[in-house]
Amino acid sequence: MKLFQLPQLLKDDVPLEKRLDLIRTIGKDAREKFAALYPQTTKWVTEYDPVYLLSMCAFYLIAYPEGTDREATGELEFHHHYLELLQAFALCQPRSYAMQPLREQLLVLKAHMQEVGEHMALRSLEIPERLTSDKEISAYQLRTEMMAQTTAVRNWAYMHQMTKVLLDLAHSIEPAFQAAYGVAPHRFFSMLLQITEEAQDRLNAHMTKMRECAAKRDYRTMIVAYNDAFPENMPITEEQAAWMWKTAGKKRRNLLSMLLMHADLKLERVYSFSLDRALELVGEGTEKAALQALLEKISFRFGDLADANKEHFVLSNPVLDRPFISLGDGVYFSAVWGVLPHLLLDILEDLVWEDKGLRDLYTKSKALYLEDELERIVRAGFPNGQVFTGSTWQNSAGVTYENDLTVVVDSFAIVFEAKSASVSDPARRGAPSRLAETLRELIESPSEQALRFIDRLKSEPGIHEFRTKRGVVNEINSGAIKHYIPIGVTLSHLGLIASNLKKLIAAGIVDKKLEDLAPSISITDLESVFELLTREVEKVHYLARRREFEAHMNYEGDELDLLGFYLENGFNIGDTEYSQDLVLNMVLKSKELDPYFIGSREGHPVPKPRLAMTHWWDAILNRVNEAKFEGWLETGFILLNTTREDQAKFEVEFKKLARQVQEGTASRPHNWLIWASGPKRRRYVVVGYPYVVDDKEQRNSILGEAIESVANADARGVAAIGVNMKHPQYPYDVLARRAATNLFDTLTLDARAVSSEQARV
Repeated sequence: MKLFQLPQLLKDDVPLEKRLDLIRTIGKDAREKFAALYPQTTKWVTEYDPVYLLSMCAFYLIAYPEGTDREATGELEFHHHYLELLQAFALCQPRSYAMQPLREQLLVLKAHMQEVGEHMALRSLEIPERLTSDKEISAYQLRTEMMAQTTAVRNWAYMHQMTKVLLDLAHSIEPAFQAAYGVAPHRFFSMLLQITEEAQDRLNAHMTKMRECAAKRDYRTMIVAYNDAFPENMPITEEQAAWMWKTAGKKRRNLLSMLLMHADLKLERVYSFSLDRALELVGEGTEKAALQALLEKISFRFGDLADANKEHFVLSNPVLDRPFISLGDGVYFSAVWGVLPHLLLDILEDLVWEDKGLRDLYTKSKALYLEDELERIVRAGFPNGQVFTGSTWQNSAGVTYENDLTVVVDSFAIVFEAKSASVSDPARRGAPSRLAETLRELIESPSEQALRFIDRLKSEPGIHEFRTKRGVVNEINSGAIKHYIPIGVTLSHLGLIASNLKKLIAAGIVDKKLEDLAPSISITDLESVFELLTREVEKVHYLARRREFEAHMNYEGDELDLLGFYLENGFNIGDTEYSQDLVLNMVLKSKELDPYFIGSREGHPVPKPRLAMTHWWDAILNRVNEAKFEGWLETGFILLNTTREDQAKFEVEFKKLARQVQEGTASRPHNWLIWASGPKRRRYVVVGYPYVVDDKEQRNSILGEAIESVANADARGVAAIGVNMKHPQYPYDVLARRAATNLFDTLTLDARAVSSEQARV
């Protein structure tokens, strides 16, 4: 991966006050333009039939061919939240049945919504004049970031993950939910997911029909194909076809446009479903009236939002809570099928929240579910680890605490704490107190719990016995643990905020140092990380370096952006990591992972993205993973702090030295190669030792001398690869490491030390 540095927009000598004035001017201008343009959206849903208009936008501006991603290619021009806003505006008055077609006005509507969207985003730059300190401005930026995520970011996980979490949680409260609503929740939400797929199937079928018409070379066969495609229509006669051909100026393209406009009237059916079909999918045992009542709870009728404040649609769009429009006669329409799976978990929770007993049951079930999922993922990801769940203990004051999960692998312990709380609507809208409260609960609280448990294990090295609520006693030998990694896990997805703890500190949300906070990762993102990082050492390295990288580097990106970046370089980017005057933009890096996570679930043979390394390094780590000798994880950890480029260079130099040793032309009787990787404060050394001696004691003595070389004194870790040139065993004959290690970097940066070190490079 190549990193490109963009030029500064303003010179260094421009004072902060001037910079803020410029930013506020942009924000003020955007606010004024938004205020003028936004209300004009109403005319589009009143001058045209809103169902027709929404269908046209969904079909022509939102839908795109399978396997393409306009956001990833920079071609996304009409964001989904524009369509959501249009549906909300449509519900503010009775339905208009105006029959005029949009034609070229669709492009005018598109331009209008694009302009509204641009000003809607930029108006947040109007930083209130009362905010002047760095902390106040950082807090404002954090709020606006959450607001931007609420407005525009959709799909909190991959489809297979959203489906699993939704249906698992629905199943956990099945009897109580069914008693309250008369419909089994698992069946109900499975039906909505199936209905979503059927809408996609109808869309594809419609497009196929029109492609078949467009493929015909003369007007007669084109008309015949159109009649065959829509047999429910009154067929176009030969006489009518001749008239249409003449009206089209005897131009095939014009005739096709006429047929397309006529077919557009069918789009309402593409995006609609019937109560009868829903009942059929839910299955036997459900009363039609109960199902209809539940569907009406998540639907609006035209005019229902007549008294709504349209400005509130931006951050609290009611369409996201009730995405369907009840058209009457048991027919339901929606233009937002594309994000329905994203919305369904919130819809489940809204329904649950109406009943206190159901709400209490769901809250308990949700917490247990997160803990169970965490255990499932960790056990699968660390087959050689010791997994301990639910360890309870007391401090000196007699206060009882519980650790959710700790996994011990070799000399490493990863301490997980899980929080299942949801992000409240006020927090999503950026309400300062509620946002701060939510972030403290989801990020600060699990950090405290994890670090408190780590301190307990560190303070008394040896065997600890922890009771659990299950009656099992967890026996953890902290005397064998040298390295601890704290991780907070949530069910909620906090986007860019969760992956950047420095923002919380800068905003004053938490009054802690980086050392006192643990990285926060959603359970679905953790599952994705573990799926791609197949080796245990890779998972450990990612989680350890993830914490350091977050502390050192200024960046924009969420967890999967970080994962995509890690796969390219293992977070090994040299001194750039400590450059406090740089901001690394990794947003959309996760798009590189989408083909695998989406395509593989749809049955396509998509190669799994892997951590970049040479074939030799890959083989070495495979052998390490199989052998599991004492210190195997530390050895693998050291090897992973070398970039693929350095691995290749090391291999070239090693082979050169090996030839000399084999041919007897080396400069000394015993020769080795010392290869240092990383900046000075994070330096790791790999020793290459090609040898011809047969005596193992002599070999080990020389290898020890190479490892303990003065040149390696400042290294955080040293690993040595030995190859017997007489009888080489691929990928190595002997692998060793220096026993004394200091593998983890400190988190807090000393600005003066970093500047001094960078000046020497």
